[in-house]
Amino acid sequence: MTVVRDIVYAPVSDWEKHTLDLYCPQAQANPHRSLIVFVHGGAWRTGDKNGFIDLAKNLADSTGDAVAVVNYTLSIAAIKNDPTSVPSKAQHPKHVQDVALAIGYLYTHAQTYGTYNPEHIFLVGHSAGGHITGLLALRPDQYLEPIEADLGLTKGTLHSAIRGVVGVEGIYNADRLLKRWPSYRDFIIQGFGQDPATLIHGSPAGQEIPQDSGFVLPRYAVIQSTQDELVDSEQASDYYVYLQSLASTSGDGVALEFGDWGTHDEMLQTPQFTKTITTYIHGWETSLE
Repeated sequence: MTVVRDIVYAPVSDWEKHTLDLYCPQAQANPHRSLIVFVHGGAWRTGDKNGFIDLAKNLADSTGDAVAVVNYTLSIAAIKNDPTSVPSKAQHPKHVQDVALAIGYLYTHAQTYGTYNPEHIFLVGHSAGGHITGLLALRPDQYLEPIEADLGLTKGTLHSAIRGVVGVEGIYNADRLLKRWPSYRDFIIQGFGQDPATLIHGSPAGQEIPQDSGFVLPRYAVIQSTQDELVDSEQASDYYVYLQSLASTSGDGVALEFGDWGTHDEMLQTPQFTKTITTYIHGWETSLE
């Protein structure tokens, strides 16, 4: 396996985290040669690609696909545990915009690394990463089309390249999460500010897809551990119902899967997690042949 670390996908600064790592198994491992983009969680304020080295290697070995682990700019308050003191420089939608930039970079630089098909991209987002990948899948008009314009790509290119999405214990409705867990107020304000409307309109489950936009929902799987102590299972089940309403018109499939896979963070370390992601992606790859 070849690992390329600290790839700069957009200009960096003293507060912006625009780097990613790329894990590439041997070329013969999988003739499909897709790209899996993993987006970590951490309540939009913590987390780093260096904490997911084993996960990335496990996914690359299991699927035979290239795996990119993306850093995005975090919402960090000036005073710890006092998010209202000085607003974070990075608030929604900065996190989503950063990952959109990473996808644009990975799409246009596939030949640089020569290890994957840029037309076959699969997104895997955990927790807050599930929020980010959800918005990328649902609102290409807001997040992907500006990148396409900057890169000189035809409108819809990046969204069409996203062939499937797996949301893992994702936060799909930030407003309802805060009502369910009032103690989460500090990191919600850090990430979204204090306008309640932002929580609703900035959540995947709160999106109203523009009419006559030609939108097609990618294949989508929502998976959740029943032992998750940080995100309630209704986030997954309610989001699944919402996605079904979109899939009924687009013709693509949506799946919901629960399992006894450990706590919120433990789930990512289990063999079942790797197996489940591999099963979905291999199934989707087969359908693309």
